[in-house]
Amino acid sequence: MRAWRISKAKRAADLSGVGAALEGGRWNDAEVAAVYLGLSPAICCLETFVHQTQRPVIPMKITELELPDDPGLYLEPDVHSLPKGWASLPPDRPSMSFGTAWLKSCSHLGLIVPSAVMTLERNIVLNPMHPAMARVKISQILDFTYDERLFVLRI
Repeated sequence: MRAWRISKAKRAADLSGVGAALEGGRWNDAEVAAVYLGLSPAICCLETFVHQTQRPVIPMKITELELPDDPGLYLEPDVHSLPKGWASLPPDRPSMSFGTAWLKSCSHLGLIVPSAVMTLERNIVLNPMHPAMARVKISQILDFTYDERLFVLRI
């Protein structure tokens, strides 16, 4: 399985989950490591773009990863079994508690969830503490820039 992420250049090869643990995220509490990826490069672009307030001035990279193909390593809950409010803006307790409990259980390498930005797309949260994390490989790291048309003001 392939997955991607867009990050600051200096973090492109970091799969420790420390960045997500600094403040927490949609699927993890602060101080709980997690690695957020998209299952398509396009959803990575959308997921990161919604957090931009201006054109990024720091170098960005898109990292392609190869994940183990063993379906038993992944949990993909039915969207109806996710806690009510999982897609709230900003992220709140329902998704954070659900994901943190999953991360602490260390039951699976990855949690496949719908994107809150576009629920037809899927993201995957990797548990860096899972033993199969050693089988996650970086395929390539490429320069990334947002298309300039995304920043054009239209009236």
